[in-house]
Amino acid sequence: MVNIPKKCDVVVIGGGPSGSAAAAFLRQRGYDVVLFEKKKHPRYQVGESLVPQFWKFCDAAKATDKILAEGFIQKAGGTVAWNGVIRQTSFKQFGYKRPALHVERDRFDHILIDHARENGAKIFEEVIVLGANLERSGGPSVTYRPLGEKTPSEIACRFVVDATGQSALIGRQLDLRVIDDDFRFMTVWGYFTNSMYIALDGRAYPHEQVKTIPPTTFVSSTGKWGWSWHIPLRKTTSVGLIIPQEEVQAVKASDEALQGYFLRKCAETPYLGRLLEPARFSEENFHVMRHYSYRPKALTGPGFFLIGDSAAFIDPIFSEGCLLAFYSAFLAAWAIDRSFRHPERTVESQAVFTRQFAGRYEVGHALAMPRFGGTGKASDVARMSINFDSAQEQELMYVASTMAERSENLVELTQKKWQGAGSEKFRVLETIAF
Repeated sequence: MVNIPKKCDVVVIGGGPSGSAAAAFLRQRGYDVVLFEKKKHPRYQVGESLVPQFWKFCDAAKATDKILAEGFIQKAGGTVAWNGVIRQTSFKQFGYKRPALHVERDRFDHILIDHARENGAKIFEEVIVLGANLERSGGPSVTYRPLGEKTPSEIACRFVVDATGQSALIGRQLDLRVIDDDFRFMTVWGYFTNSMYIALDGRAYPHEQVKTIPPTTFVSSTGKWGWSWHIPLRKTTSVGLIIPQEEVQAVKASDEALQGYFLRKCAETPYLGRLLEPARFSEENFHVMRHYSYRPKALTGPGFFLIGDSAAFIDPIFSEGCLLAFYSAFLAAWAIDRSFRHPERTVESQAVFTRQFAGRYEVGHALAMPRFGGTGKASDVARMSINFDSAQEQELMYVASTMAERSENLVELTQKKWQGAGSEKFRVLETIAF
């Protein structure tokens, strides 16, 4: 029998980066935190590319030394092949002193949940959360069942933080999740051993040199709307395709199996196919995610917060996922702390959380879109949000979006602050040297 308390200050559901970070932030403020995770760490998760901005949240959580000690692959920058043009940039060009990383998420997430545990959060893994009673008098409660047990139990709390990722437990329970029509895509991905990779000198290197000659993340356009990723890790390489809905329908109408389509498309994509020529595909690690982008009708309500992927998920072209997870965890911890100290201002604190998260989400949404939808204009909340980023971070966003031919949205967001800037921060290559 798992010894789970009957009550606590905050229940966090989900042990990914957002949940573990929220638990650590709340413990630093002295609150009694219980975290439920349905699986046992280490467990698989995709999303291996981290941009340098994530370090500020690791610093805030006091987890930096543990991440550094793991020895993840340090990535030097990005290489983008878009509509036949190859562009390349280095993070050092923007003044970053610490590297971006390529991480195995099973290890990365394990480090973070252990860090939350060491900070005093009560962590219970292999526990299935069945639902949250948000209308209970006296505050919310969470119904759960440890794996292997038949009888559910209940824990009372003052706030519930939903960090369940794509499962979106509270979002589904309250019907808060809306599929994002701007990103009607499917993603398929898998892992290869012995793939070559692209370094900052524009050359392809064998995988065994990935620790001595830092790699870049390689992104390539695949047709009108789709794109691919290539992320070298310590032992394998993560490769994926973002497939537009019309192409998904064409694959369904054909006799080609989805895995066969994935391998063929990878082989046909310029430069990506060459990188994978010496590689071996791991057939047991092929994954599919349909309708993966969504947004929320609401982010908070009486007694709850949605953070990370449980709140919203954007096209991952600029590695915004973990960054948004950390940001929302930090912001939720602030709002919960403020609500505990000033209960009469809880609604106001939740409104601040919603406004800030919504702005950050819209910035990520705009960066990922080839062009703004609707009115073609950025909202005031998005403009406010991006101004919280440093000039260094804004310039990196602008250059990254320029490399993928999506910079018009950032120009609109920053009211033309970066228009025409940053050209010296990337170079155009004639080809990749193999």
